[in-house]
Amino acid sequence: MAEWFAFPVIFILVLSVLTAGCFTTGSDTPPVPTMSTLPIPGVTSSPAQVLQSIGEVIGQGTPGGVIDSVTVIVSLSDISKPINMEKMRVIYSDAVRTESIQPVEGYWGEPPQGFWSIIRVENEIGGPNNLLEPKEQFIIKVNPKAPIVPTQLITIQLIPAGGTPLGIRRVAPKTIRAENILDPL
Repeated sequence: MAEWFAFPVIFILVLSVLTAGCFTTGSDTPPVPTMSTLPIPGVTSSPAQVLQSIGEVIGQGTPGGVIDSVTVIVSLSDISKPINMEKMRVIYSDAVRTESIQPVEGYWGEPPQGFWSIIRVENEIGGPNNLLEPKEQFIIKVNPKAPIVPTQLITIQLIPAGGTPLGIRRVAPKTIRAENILDPL
């Protein structure tokens, strides 16, 4: 009879040991997330984010063939100070390769393969320069070394000096035209 009496006592002791660390009365519990603290897909919450993509990302190509270059419009985020586009790095990647894209000499003009450039500036403040200022929009053209084929996933990272990279991920359309809107993921 003593053997059955020991079983409930042992069970209660084991249960007490296992649950001892599960309950606390301290105030160090994390706060419950609210709608204002939950992350929003596609939005970077980093305070160092200085660039943002505006509008569509357009691929220029050969109808029925491939996309040769990609045009993107960038501006400063609301909290950013002006940035020098001469100190920006551009990285292109797809399923096969990752390459550092170099700026064209002088940063303006039509970029050959493996280069990027500033095509034009909208809402320009002051005289022509390579400084992206509030309210300005820089139209940037990236020409990777290898062409972009239909349905290919690509990523373009614009990396300003001292800031968080702006990653632009897009998919090429199934049928390539002269001007193509690259679909976001």
